[in-house]
Amino acid sequence: MEYKWRCLIAVCFGTFMATMDFSIVNVALPTLSDEFDKPPDTVVWVALASSLMVTGITLTAGRIGDLYGRKRVYITGWIIFTIGMLVASFAQTVEQLIAFRFFQAIGVALAIANGNAIVTEAFPPEQRGQALGTTGSVVGAGLMTGPIVGGLILQALSWHAIFYLRVPIGLMAMTLAFLFIRPSTGSAAPGNRKIDVPGAITLFATLSTALLAVNRGTSWGWSSPVILGLFTFSACMLAAFLRVEARAASPVVALGLFKVRSYAVGVSSLALNFAGQSAVTFLMPFYLQQVRGYSTGQTGLVIATVPCMMLLLSPVSGRVSDRYGFRHQTTLGIILVSIGLLLMATIEANTPIALVMARLAVIGVGTSIFMSPNSSAIMGSVPKERLGTASASVATARNIGNASGLAMASAILVGVASASAGFTAAKVADLPADAILDGVRMAFLAAALASSLAIVASSLRGKQSHAVSPAAATVAPAIQK
Repeated sequence: MEYKWRCLIAVCFGTFMATMDFSIVNVALPTLSDEFDKPPDTVVWVALASSLMVTGITLTAGRIGDLYGRKRVYITGWIIFTIGMLVASFAQTVEQLIAFRFFQAIGVALAIANGNAIVTEAFPPEQRGQALGTTGSVVGAGLMTGPIVGGLILQALSWHAIFYLRVPIGLMAMTLAFLFIRPSTGSAAPGNRKIDVPGAITLFATLSTALLAVNRGTSWGWSSPVILGLFTFSACMLAAFLRVEARAASPVVALGLFKVRSYAVGVSSLALNFAGQSAVTFLMPFYLQQVRGYSTGQTGLVIATVPCMMLLLSPVSGRVSDRYGFRHQTTLGIILVSIGLLLMATIEANTPIALVMARLAVIGVGTSIFMSPNSSAIMGSVPKERLGTASASVATARNIGNASGLAMASAILVGVASASAGFTAAKVADLPADAILDGVRMAFLAAALASSLAIVASSLRGKQSHAVSPAAATVAPAIQK
């Protein structure tokens, strides 16, 4: 088997496990609340800890891969990730579990930050879309199958099994990476491998506090002093980060990259697309279980429509992008996602489930058409020594989009459903089915509007190219400090 395919297998296996980690724990939160006798606002940090850490350090992890070698950093990530899962399964208190999740998330960030960069290096430019389309489909599959796998494990075993059962898989991912991925040297000489520590700290503070505010806005109140303070602090840290990066000799994020249209448009449209698409994972369980009375297993099978479409069509979409370089392929994909979300906003309590799944299939097809060429455009728009940064940008934009979309969907669902039932505020589980349906439909409508903003962003994309764009070559000297 050729090296490029071995490399793709190793990265896809690891990507699936890393992205599934984001969602597999969510289904266990009620169980953990009962097990540790802690309120939901405390237990939610088991999931939130990972999101904050990964979002905050992924760009820095990508830069470390650029400087020190991507295989080395990638495998180190899997070592940390696997150790984190093992120790998490032995946690005696929720505080210990949260701390272990912070540690585990460091490994996740190191791995996902460098995955796309490793694949991009292994494949020739004319096959880049197909390869990244495959990894993109695996990302979608991992995010959406996490709750399904977690639910099945919890039905048969204790919550500890969510962690210890994945230890052998972590070892397998580590082994595949060691055997199938070629070593790479860093982009700088050993004496010049300086990490921009001030930039890394201010970036972490910017992203993690903003993500915390977005995630907790609904629970703590969007106008509460804590949330407003977090947003203010994040804005101050962003200003400090931009100032630091403008002067850094080897910045975490080369600001010159945002002068490249393919990079800037690709990252922004990706975040907006996931802000809309993430509503599916959050809203469908409420609709299917609270409104229609489906079991968790039936719910998982229905939601699996989207990742199934992605698994089937993303590689095909990548091949089309590689062969024809269709400029408007990404825009077409987002249009389909927006149409699918808009159709979901019209569902009724008695809508035939086949029609519900058909609407989800439209979202999956649109995502497949969008992801492959968009990822290829981002990775092809930067010089080789910044591939880790570009790869990390994809993961960071995805995380920010997911967090924003979930916060938006949650706030609208709770607000609209409570108002429809005549309450100021209430738990969704305590509300009547017709009120929940009103909230679900309005949240899907908002998700469609968010996704439509990605249409505008994507339409600004310039002409696609298989090679590194001329704009990237122009700014390269400025970012290779």
